[in-house]
Amino acid sequence: MGKKLSKPVRKQLLNIGFLLILIAVTLIVLFTATDIRLHDIGVFLSRCNPWLIAAAIAAMVLFILFEAVSLHFILRGLGEKPRFHSSIVYSTADTYYSAITPSASGGQPASAFYMVKDGIGAGKASFSLVFNIAAYTFAIIVIGAVAVAVRPGFFSMIDGWFPKFLVVLGFILQGLLFAFFIGCMFWGSAVRKVGNGVIWLLTKLHIVKKPDKWKDRLAREVEKYKACLGAIKRHPGMTFINFFCNLGQRVSHVLIPCFVFFAADSSVNFLDLFACSALVTIGYNSIPLPGGVGVYEYLYPSIYCIVSAQEAFVLSALMVSRAISYYMSMMLSGVYTLVYHAVMIRRKPKAAEEAGGAEVAENAEPSAEDPVPPEEAEGEPAEGTEDGEIQIGENYEENGESGEQPSGQG
Repeated sequence: MGKKLSKPVRKQLLNIGFLLILIAVTLIVLFTATDIRLHDIGVFLSRCNPWLIAAAIAAMVLFILFEAVSLHFILRGLGEKPRFHSSIVYSTADTYYSAITPSASGGQPASAFYMVKDGIGAGKASFSLVFNIAAYTFAIIVIGAVAVAVRPGFFSMIDGWFPKFLVVLGFILQGLLFAFFIGCMFWGSAVRKVGNGVIWLLTKLHIVKKPDKWKDRLAREVEKYKACLGAIKRHPGMTFINFFCNLGQRVSHVLIPCFVFFAADSSVNFLDLFACSALVTIGYNSIPLPGGVGVYEYLYPSIYCIVSAQEAFVLSALMVSRAISYYMSMMLSGVYTLVYHAVMIRRKPKAAEEAGGAEVAENAEPSAEDPVPPEEAEGEPAEGTEDGEIQIGENYEENGESGEQPSGQG
């Protein structure tokens, strides 16, 4: 009798299966409900400037690298010394698992898994990801606000009321998510009281069946984001780098469809393309589907019709853009993560032999290069917080198993 698959493996297979069905349905709808044909995509590619297509691919790579740089500097700020190729896998794991799980819920636990396997404390792994996602969410809001500011008339020109609704819903959800982060940082007790009140109401309405579980989860989330305030006070430079990298990551992602469209039609105003791409990004983050599959394809022609009335051209640009920004990104991240995982498994025996030496090194006095005092690096309570990072990290391990983390990486 064959060995049964573990629960995580079964869950991942289900996620991949659901994603493949979603992709298949999306492509069937696109090719049957519209006038696009494979020939149209070939014509589109023949018109493209290869250098701008290369720029789109480079932007996709930068999307991954910016997150790697952000996590790298956050971990160094917490006293860790990660190698950059390890920081890249923390990013690729996030990108890959976010692409195949609803609401990008699998990305953060996957990143935390590799951090912990590399010897980073669970508390620091948890904090780095929480700190990063707060900046990531703020970056999305900033880019959306810039798009509206530079092209205020574009929203009214979106084709159909439902695409407009998705864009508005995207702004609202991202705004609420960021407001939750800020509330946890400054008014944690108030957030818990309001949240517990909502849980009580949902329990009375028989929507929530295990209120204590949800209250505990809320308490953990509040403590995670409250810890960010102490880090911001202690390391303002790290905070700036984190936001800059996340802004660069979001801009890189927004630029991919801009480069693709511009590669085939350089007569279009590039700022118009940027505004359209930003609105699509805000909109497809409003529905928790893996990689926004289906939602992105629905929104793109409804918004890009503002800059071009040629349906076949717009849909061809959509297919090429999506191939780079989603499918190529997912494959590249998956391959890098798989290779790193294989190497990690091979080096395990060697790491076990050197465990004694590593323990001695761990207890050695920190060098002058350590960006935080040793007591802070080991998870002592941060200034302005009530709980230390180690407690947060222990709680995060439970969350990592459930895979339920707030994320803006749709």
